[in-house]
Amino acid sequence: MTLEIRNLTVSFDSRRVVDIDSLELGDAEIVALAGESGSGKSMTALAVVGLASTKGATVAGSIKLDGTELIGMPQSELRAIRGGRISMIFQSPVSSFDPVFRIGTIFRGALQLHGASRAEARDRAAEAMRGVMLAPELLDRYPHQLSGGQAQRVAIALAIALRCEVLLADEPTSALDVTVQGEILELLRRLREQERMAILFISHDLAVVAELCDRVAVMRMGRIVEVGPAAEVLRAPSDPYTRELIASVPKLTSAAAG
Repeated sequence: MTLEIRNLTVSFDSRRVVDIDSLELGDAEIVALAGESGSGKSMTALAVVGLASTKGATVAGSIKLDGTELIGMPQSELRAIRGGRISMIFQSPVSSFDPVFRIGTIFRGALQLHGASRAEARDRAAEAMRGVMLAPELLDRYPHQLSGGQAQRVAIALAIALRCEVLLADEPTSALDVTVQGEILELLRRLREQERMAILFISHDLAVVAELCDRVAVMRMGRIVEVGPAAEVLRAPSDPYTRELIASVPKLTSAAAG
């Protein structure tokens, strides 16, 4: 599996918020898209899943999944890829679930939309919940009845059940306490190792990026200013902006000094 982004622009009228020359995500790779809030990270992910236009944005350029162009693809075909091959989880997953439906109804509905029978959807939902260390009984709850960590696990479980190849994780740990954050990071590692899932990990937290990611692309004002192996970039950044970001993280600065 390869996700290739080339000459991608995302604009609101004349204001360009994303301008990426090149970015790739390989099979079973975890790549960070790092930068401050407002740098264009989330809008890049929305462009990949074809949802940037729902925010009023205009998208141009090329986004290819295994050589198949996603930009300009008919919505019926794109919907099959969105969820079927690419899934996205958000910082506040509870808000992405319809509050009037139980989690199981949402879960099974998504699976049936992508071809599973009712019985198969029920079994795959329960299996995926156990895979993220949640009791299948939680499928009977409404979104507001889940903790932040449980909701994030449910969102990841849905990606597992849909057998996605690519997971776009938009700040998935920033709203969680340190203990739960560590559990989610470990779960993402297991996804890569056991499911061979590729992950685009969107974050402003370089300490988390250093712990989790193979490569990092640093984004500033819509552009990628530096990209390379995470350990190398964070140890010896070449771009002044990256150096500023690292200097703002005491743990990383102390580790570099040691």
